[in-house]
Amino acid sequence: MRVFLLFLLAFLCSEFSAQSVSGTISSIDGQSIPFASIYIKELTTGTTSNAQGIYSLRLDKGEYHIYFQALGFARKEIKIVVSNEDIEMDITLQEQDYRLKEVKVYSGKEDPAYAIMRKSISLAPYFQQQVKRYNADVYLKGGFDMDKIPLIMRKQLKEEGIEQGQNYVSESVNKIKFTLPNQYEHIQVSKRSSIPNDSEDQVMGFLNYSFYDVDNEDLISPLSRKSFSFYKFQYIGFFKQGDYYVNKIKVIPKRKNQKLFSGYIYIVDQLWNIHSVNLSNTQFFGTIKVKQVQEQVKERVWLPVSHLFDVDVKLMGFKLKANYSGSVDYHDIELNDALVVPESVLIAYGGMEEEESDSIPQLSKTEKKIEALLQKDDLSNRDMLKLTRLVNKEKKEEKDESLEIDDWSSNYKVVKDTVKRDSIQWDVIRPIPLSDNEISSFNKRDSINMSLRSAEGDTTKAFNNHKNRSLFSKVISGYHSFSKDSALQISYPGLINLKAFDFNSVAGFSYMQTMEARWKLDTIHHLTVQPYLKYAFAQEQLTWRFENKYYFAPLQRGVLSLSAGQWFSDFNDESGTHPLLNAMSSLFFKENYLKLYQGNYIKGAIDIDIVNGLQFSTGLKHARYIELENSTDFALAYPSRSYEPNNVVSNVDSTYFNSRSSNSFSASLHYTPKNYYKIVHGRKVMQYSDFPTVSLSYRGAFDFGNTEMSNYNLMELRIRQELDWSFMYAFKYDLSIGKFFNVGEMHFSEFKHFNTSEIPISFKQWHNGFVLLNDYEYSSNDWFIQGHLNYKSPYLLLKNLPFLQDKLWNENLYLHFLTNEKILNYNELGYGISDILLVGSVGAFVSFENTSFKMWGVRVAITLW
Repeated sequence: MRVFLLFLLAFLCSEFSAQSVSGTISSIDGQSIPFASIYIKELTTGTTSNAQGIYSLRLDKGEYHIYFQALGFARKEIKIVVSNEDIEMDITLQEQDYRLKEVKVYSGKEDPAYAIMRKSISLAPYFQQQVKRYNADVYLKGGFDMDKIPLIMRKQLKEEGIEQGQNYVSESVNKIKFTLPNQYEHIQVSKRSSIPNDSEDQVMGFLNYSFYDVDNEDLISPLSRKSFSFYKFQYIGFFKQGDYYVNKIKVIPKRKNQKLFSGYIYIVDQLWNIHSVNLSNTQFFGTIKVKQVQEQVKERVWLPVSHLFDVDVKLMGFKLKANYSGSVDYHDIELNDALVVPESVLIAYGGMEEEESDSIPQLSKTEKKIEALLQKDDLSNRDMLKLTRLVNKEKKEEKDESLEIDDWSSNYKVVKDTVKRDSIQWDVIRPIPLSDNEISSFNKRDSINMSLRSAEGDTTKAFNNHKNRSLFSKVISGYHSFSKDSALQISYPGLINLKAFDFNSVAGFSYMQTMEARWKLDTIHHLTVQPYLKYAFAQEQLTWRFENKYYFAPLQRGVLSLSAGQWFSDFNDESGTHPLLNAMSSLFFKENYLKLYQGNYIKGAIDIDIVNGLQFSTGLKHARYIELENSTDFALAYPSRSYEPNNVVSNVDSTYFNSRSSNSFSASLHYTPKNYYKIVHGRKVMQYSDFPTVSLSYRGAFDFGNTEMSNYNLMELRIRQELDWSFMYAFKYDLSIGKFFNVGEMHFSEFKHFNTSEIPISFKQWHNGFVLLNDYEYSSNDWFIQGHLNYKSPYLLLKNLPFLQDKLWNENLYLHFLTNEKILNYNELGYGISDILLVGSVGAFVSFENTSFKMWGVRVAITLW
């Protein structure tokens, strides 16, 4: 800490000795240019003006070349000499004049943009791996204007410090250390925020996204190897900047989709790297605009020096405008020497002289193929894909084969300093001036904090919304108690929440309370305890259960579980009807779908990876199953109707509902070859595999000669996989076969139940369940074969209609089949639209039994859980 304080003191002394260069950046008609990019060549430092076009630089004595530019405006170079006095210098930028150069037009009169994009796409893997490591000083500033809050939410958000019509801002000074392939160490030197309960800056989430990342499936870059399937490109023109020519290309998505960008990308001619981007992406909540300017910070290396993200949110009555801007100062840049620079790129930089040709290293076979393709002016789509594969091959040869995925989230370390800087020091070190609204926001927050500190005498309470809330508010709406200095976390959902209240024909009205305690035993091991209490008013009975989990081997996903209770449970506890939907159906339509029993039980289980991709699970359970009957006929509508009996199911013998005891054992193996994973906070998190998951499961109960106890054995084989291609299309399949043997007495809850959705509205996805099949009716205790197929596409049928093409939905085809001792050759066919407002789906389905029509129906799903 002493070393850091000395460093900080020396840094501040140098800052105070520096002079100020400031002014306003505007167009020739006098309009200020917000967030214009500024680059200081000698310092390899980039920054921006603020929202009012005002900029401010702190420079030591010396001579500097400063470049001012903004997208749509020509770059202006200013040479200045800094002495002992501050410099005020307003900058006027002229609109960029784009020229069309003579371009060779190939067969089919293809737009010249495609030839440029092919070269840039082919070299994207090279540019992504070009830098081995660097250090950077990063200033980040972000915030939002809360324009509108729905009336129902205003009081709650005001208690948490968010008010309509107010501006909120956060700024931080950071140090970043990057190491190839994607490891980042982030030291947050200091932070200042007027945003209530502002969490740690996830700075790398903004700075780490690279348009050279051709494999990103969440956002498809215009430089993706499959971009021609999703984008059209139009050549706008070029302009000269220094020694280089820059091409402006319009990016046009072929279809509207939340994974695609629109706008402009600027490519440096002959080098084929990104110069800058001005792109936007439309999500369900609004539009994200991305502006990024890159500069040549080292020989043959262009890196982003300024970032700007604008987000315009309009969702469910909320309206806000958010922005995030970043200024980056690179130093200690080291190139990836193991990556051979393409010869054509060296020539474009003027770095290959004739007399040096003898010293050029011998090219490998792969490198010769790369050079041969780069020399072609008429690069075809096939050539582009081949060139991309070759460059990727060169990149992969430098890496060891590993199933662990390195990315910023798993290699991201934050070391937060405790040194606080007052507003005077922030004014000295801040490279992007605050706007008037941002100054007002900080002043208001400082005033509130001063009052709180004066009243409470504790500076930590100023930003803790839970301590500012009343005890009544905590008890009613819940709270989450967490301290970074404590190993204990407690979550309480409150007296009033959706899960607290329930209704069904068996329990009548019921009320539940729960809480969760989480102990951090060390940085990666923890223990959770969650008790539940529930009172059923019609039954006049208090039920309870508790669940404990100990995460003991985080790198093997090891979890030890212990649970016990006396609880009302659904016979189909894994995939039955959601209690909230059943309560609404019972109260308003007098249709009760849930069938319940009381289980008095104690259960232990363990899950662990034997090796990567091979998971073993086993468990023991002792239970007493108690038969329950309907206890109420209450409903808000349809008084003449009666609820169906709780213990009557078509095709099921009534004796299976009788009370009985059970001692059961379960074990399963799940194997996924070459399963890639990440290490997140010291724990393994599985990601994906190109192979299916195969599961072999056993479940059985043993009566030990007692005829009142359950006795059965079940073996099940299952194979499932999700295949994704072209980033937007997906095919899922889930197949299973099972057989019961040595079956004696059983409880209905021990049958093989299937994922059914008899209720018209569900909270389920449809890719692995039966949509028209009656609940419980075809549950098996003999044998079964089931399968589920799902194909997803952004454009299949209805989305091809002109007025629906701009919707951010996906279309789906479904096929489900089931055969067992109760129903032979049951099939469902369906078509649905999913991702409506991200969570909604609507579909039409038809079913057949032995090729004969059975029924059809329309279903709605809301997948919030």
